[in-house]
Amino acid sequence: MATTESKPQVQKSSNGLRRWDPFSAFNEMQEEMLRLWGQTWPLVPRPLSYPLRRLAPSEWMPTIDVYEKNGMMMVKAELPGVKKEDTEVALEQGDLVIRGQRKTESEVKEENYYRMERSHGSFYRRIPLPFEVKPEQITASFKDGVLEVQVPRPPREQPQPQPIAIS
Repeated sequence: MATTESKPQVQKSSNGLRRWDPFSAFNEMQEEMLRLWGQTWPLVPRPLSYPLRRLAPSEWMPTIDVYEKNGMMMVKAELPGVKKEDTEVALEQGDLVIRGQRKTESEVKEENYYRMERSHGSFYRRIPLPFEVKPEQITASFKDGVLEVQVPRPPREQPQPQPIAIS
């Protein structure tokens, strides 16, 4: 019978500080299950089972696209299930901050069963701006679960040619 070594829950970093990995306990449990029954999840290949630990409940991170169009920095955030009044856009310390929360509730009543599902979660995205802008210059619109923020880029200054003396 092969034995496996348990991995420590605390990892040392290069600067000597220790970082606790809350998922290492799950890894130890998975290794123990593997030792006892041969394979933890028989229908899931072993290399694919490790990313499943990332599915633990946490803050929701909406997808965001940032691009430039017509001299404007465009930020598009997909916020399905989020209401306009539950979304906030702010300028904090030179960064564009998008935060909010979503709440969904689903109810199914059938003859033989009843199901009620609720989910909620907050999100927070901080986008550093490579230039200074005033908050009153930023515009935002929300339509069909998509938040679009337009941030005007300052005009790029062309450096003036400076003569260099020839000796």
